Amino acid sequence: MLSEQKRGTKSSESYTRTKKYKDITEYRLHNGLTVLYKRIRNTGVVTTNITYKVGARDEEVGQTGLAHMLEHMLFKPTKDDLERKIDSGAMQFERETGCILNANTWKDRTTYFFSYPKQYFSRALAIEAERMENVVISEKEFLPERGNVLSEFDMYFGDPQFALSLNMISAAFFSHPYGHETIGFRQDIERYTVELLKAFYEKYYVPQNATLMIIGDIEEKEALSEAVEHFGSIRTKRVLEPKRIVSEPKQEGIRRVEIKRDAASNVVGIGIKHQGFPSEGWFKTMLLFSILTEGQDSILSQKLVDAGLASKVESSIEPASEANLGIIFVTLSKKATHAKIESIVRETIASLKVSDIQKRYKKVQQRILTDELIGRESSLQIAMELTEYVAASAVDRYFDTESMIKSISAADIVALAQELIKEDNLTIGYFIGK
Repeated sequence: MLSEQKRGTKSSESYTRTKKYKDITEYRLHNGLTVLYKRIRNTGVVTTNITYKVGARDEEVGQTGLAHMLEHMLFKPTKDDLERKIDSGAMQFERETGCILNANTWKDRTTYFFSYPKQYFSRALAIEAERMENVVISEKEFLPERGNVLSEFDMYFGDPQFALSLNMISAAFFSHPYGHETIGFRQDIERYTVELLKAFYEKYYVPQNATLMIIGDIEEKEALSEAVEHFGSIRTKRVLEPKRIVSEPKQEGIRRVEIKRDAASNVVGIGIKHQGFPSEGWFKTMLLFSILTEGQDSILSQKLVDAGLASKVESSIEPASEANLGIIFVTLSKKATHAKIESIVRETIASLKVSDIQKRYKKVQQRILTDELIGRESSLQIAMELTEYVAASAVDRYFDTESMIKSISAADIVALAQELIKEDNLTIGYFIGK
């Protein structure tokens, strides 16, 4: 820790500066809450984001989707809301100020954010602090929202790609909790109870498991003073349990799944295990997937769509902190079979040469670098990206991303492709429309 120590009006309202990442400073409140502060002057806008290090990976067997369900509940009334006779302080804030607010849940974290004119800074923090410990989880609020989540699941599960993804990741992971989608399994959602959700809330929504980001046009002294004012009195409640360390058994051969439905669509999914975010291997895989599937001039689009064998080629790679499954999806035309598409995709990746991708690679690399630089101008975009580094306990890597992407060559991508496409790394899924 750095030696600098600052205190509020009371000894219990202390914070310590712990790290400096270029223009982002990290502080720690006495109750364990981490605060990341970054000043962006002359915009009149502030974004506050709170990230809890709890997501789908922290759920027990039979309780999948709890983190996502709890995210929904944080837009329900708190104790303070009930006293003031309003439905939700967060939604009232949006209606009265026109702020941008939302939340989302992922494998390793759940995040909530507000972006608003700076005069509402204190009010935004007050709402977020109230939601950390005083959300009212009652049957009245919970049961209708569980119904909404079930409807959300049914909507997603009706999509062939989502259904295929859910089954593929279940096959890809025998032990690791990455083996289910963030929304969970429908049967588990149906069995949620108020007691189960309360226990999850009380276990993970504690200061020492959260990082508050304050990014924008606000002075540091005011930012820290308000953070202490609103969050400093929240107790740590209990000692936080260490994250579960789960070793996935070694895969031996291709794993396969099939879904057969009365549907018009036919889809092939090529699932490839890759390194976690934000490793160099993760960024190489992201670049590889972009070269293969992004845009009409992508390699697989030219080979499959242009040849009339497929109507669409897409891919998915998540910024999860541990080894995960990325998936290439191909929606078949009537001219193709699942086996033929699988064979073409696997052969194309295995036989990639530097000369095949050099021109395309430079374009993709520059596009990603441009997106990265643009994303570091807006307080909201910065918060959204920084959230993934917080979830991975790798904030120090945030500023290395640009140089890392620049250092990756076309030869690196080809070498990685040949390694990733090995049979012991693959999970293949067929969605078969009958």
